[in-house]
Amino acid sequence: MQDISFEDLTTLFSLVLDHVPIGVVILDQDLRLRFINQRHAQNNRLTASEQLGKRPSEFIPDIASIIEPKLRFVIEHGIPLLNQEIHGKTGQENSPSLHRLANYYPWKNSSGQILGVIGIIQDSQVDQFSQKMLEESELRLLNVLDNLFTFVGVLELDGTLSHANKAPLDAAGICIDDVRGKKVWDCFWFEHDAHLQGQMQQCVQRALRGQVSRLDMQVRMRDGQLMWIDFMMAPLRDSQGNITHLIPSGNDISQRHHDAEALKISESRFHSIVDSSDEAIISKNLDGIITAWNPAAERLLGYTEIEALGKKVTLLFPPGKVNEERALLERIGKGEHISPFETMRVHKDGHLVEVSVTISPLRDQHGNIIGACKLARDISLSNKQKAQIQRSLEEKTSLLHEVHHRVKNNLQIVSSLLNMQARKVSDDAAQAINECQIRIRSMALVHQLLYESENLSNVDLCEYLQQLITLTKISYQDQDMPIEMEFIHDNEIISLDVQRAIPCGLIVSELLLNAMKHAFKLSQAGKVRVHLVRNDAESNQVVSTSSRVKSSYITLTVSDNGCGLPANFVWGGRKSLGAQLIPMFVQQLDATLQTTSSTEGAMFTIQIPERDEGADYAN
Repeated sequence: MQDISFEDLTTLFSLVLDHVPIGVVILDQDLRLRFINQRHAQNNRLTASEQLGKRPSEFIPDIASIIEPKLRFVIEHGIPLLNQEIHGKTGQENSPSLHRLANYYPWKNSSGQILGVIGIIQDSQVDQFSQKMLEESELRLLNVLDNLFTFVGVLELDGTLSHANKAPLDAAGICIDDVRGKKVWDCFWFEHDAHLQGQMQQCVQRALRGQVSRLDMQVRMRDGQLMWIDFMMAPLRDSQGNITHLIPSGNDISQRHHDAEALKISESRFHSIVDSSDEAIISKNLDGIITAWNPAAERLLGYTEIEALGKKVTLLFPPGKVNEERALLERIGKGEHISPFETMRVHKDGHLVEVSVTISPLRDQHGNIIGACKLARDISLSNKQKAQIQRSLEEKTSLLHEVHHRVKNNLQIVSSLLNMQARKVSDDAAQAINECQIRIRSMALVHQLLYESENLSNVDLCEYLQQLITLTKISYQDQDMPIEMEFIHDNEIISLDVQRAIPCGLIVSELLLNAMKHAFKLSQAGKVRVHLVRNDAESNQVVSTSSRVKSSYITLTVSDNGCGLPANFVWGGRKSLGAQLIPMFVQQLDATLQTTSSTEGAMFTIQIPERDEGADYAN
């Protein structure tokens, strides 16, 4: 069958279609009107002859920008466009607004070649109430769209933008007239980036095939600023399922994108810390399956990350320690943090590794416990070093005990030699030797106490003075002196280092000797009292100026109920050795000495500052 000529087709159409209540038009590939029936010519407020041979932009310019893209799309793609709503005016003076529903079909010859477009256009004739309701409905829809923060647009099937809501226009600082009628990829938001324009064209093509596209992209906004949006392009279908428009939309995700980037940086920093850690970091789920394994874990236990992940953590446990894992998981499931403990783990090559392990529960974003994180540190070398240090300490302790024992013995030998010498000298010389023996015994007593004690650096001052007073009293028993000696203390542990314990003991020895020699008349009964107490600086105005002392001090008082000191008594006098030695010992102690004397007796008060532990006491 031969193709019907255009003239024959026009004659046929005129006979059939001039009186139907629907518009029919035929346009060629140049969009020139080749046929229009009487109904549609009247709807355009023009005669047929005024329209034939012309493009829509020449006789209905106000709506040509809407119609012509649709016509070109049909010609280019050979796809019909159905139920296309067209709003506007014909362009004629005082012409009313029109609302048309058009269907455009490709006009093909028998070989399938597209010759143009056949349009079937229905001019909706509705009453004023219906028209008003429609306009109000459309206005409400536009208001809703304009008040959405989401970016929403409407595209023709060829990608031409016909509408955009207020949000993207305001964000970009433009108006609808700046973008309406443009291909969407040529609009302000996308034209800054050729790659982005290509993506938009691909999204349009996929939407024409009924596919939805969704991707994150950076679009241009006011002052050239870029905004990250969650973009989507979707087809819009009518009740018959035909694609009538394309709907681009987008949500501002700048903050989310910023947070995601910050999270990536944080995760990168975290992984860097984990990977560079010297401690093995191993995580597991509540079934005991290894889920994370850092390089330090590989160095400690021999397994690579690939070998360890997905394996039971009991792979690392010696046979006798498997039950330990069950108990640990139960505690972790209760949310317990497991403090460091020492245990054994098995290296890949089979040897045991001594480790210190700390375990903490792992939680998800809702606070639910999903596993545990272990920190493991090799303590094999540390334990060996501790053992060596302990052995060395024991050896040194034993040596120091031996040193104190030998010093004590040597001082006792000196005391014995003096005792032998005292038998061959006068009574005055023997008394002087006896006093020297008491001083030597006070020094030997310090070394004896240190030898018997676990503490080799400090002397228990209460025990020391108690024994010293007893020794002094025994030394004068042969003189049959009815003198009572009393030691008073608060049962509080008061210690002095070796360097200060000896001068302290010598001071007490000298004061006791002086009291027994000079405070009482021959065969007179008397009493000597030694009082030891610790005080705080707040309770006394006497405060040492030394920067090496604490805010507390030791008060040592030696008193008697004898005749008191001579009226001309002066510390440092040459007549008494004790009067010369005591100020020297007080100075060594960095202490203060107060002397009180009357006919009812004498009292000597020594205040010894307590020093900070670990301070340098060298003078």
